[in-house]
Amino acid sequence: MSDHAAGDEPSAPGLAILVNGASSSGKSRLCRALHLRLTELADGDPNQMYASVAFDDMAALIAPNLYPHSFVELQGVDTDGLVSRSPHDGRAAWEYIDERDADGIHGGHPRVRLVLSPPTRRLLSGVQQGWGAHIALGTNLIIDHFLQDQDWVDECLDTLHVAGAPVFTVGVACSLAELERREADRPDGGVEGRPLGLARRSDELCRSTTLAHDVTVSTSEQSTDESVDVIIAALRADGHLT
Repeated sequence: MSDHAAGDEPSAPGLAILVNGASSSGKSRLCRALHLRLTELADGDPNQMYASVAFDDMAALIAPNLYPHSFVELQGVDTDGLVSRSPHDGRAAWEYIDERDADGIHGGHPRVRLVLSPPTRRLLSGVQQGWGAHIALGTNLIIDHFLQDQDWVDECLDTLHVAGAPVFTVGVACSLAELERREADRPDGGVEGRPLGLARRSDELCRSTTLAHDVTVSTSEQSTDESVDVIIAALRADGHLT
């Protein structure tokens, strides 16, 4: 019996558009707009269709009572139901660590870093491997990612390459002033809340890895539509779009 559903044919690996940038840089808005534009350009051609996935999708896989105190307090929610008894006691799925004294291009304070617990780090590995499985089945992906650590970069790229994916990387730049303005303006609901200082520190971290970008856009200097135009033009120049 065939491993494929009736009428399906094995497909070539899909294309991975890996969009990387700091917290509050505008990646999610950009990826939504890019997804819509690519769907319009596909005009129903199944080989040109894209699915959109994100690092933040991982939060939906984690029970809310595993959230850290600092995150839940941002929402103005009672912390009594949390598994974690106190901040940084090792029970939360992730924590925000004060790194005001760490080296970095911006310096200053506040600067906080996202740190995943070992189970959540394994979860990230599984999520990235899932993206590789989609690619291997022929699905084109837009990946909204936050690659702050070199091991995250290496694992993500290795997974996509093992799946046979051509990878097109998009760097999302944003001025520090605009990053911090957006961070302060974030709503306090769902996964939108962020502690002050994450944008500043994550921008330093995302810039410190060896990941090279095929194209870079600046969301503090370009509108979302202009950024999408730049990405589409670069995809065409590289032969990924006709």
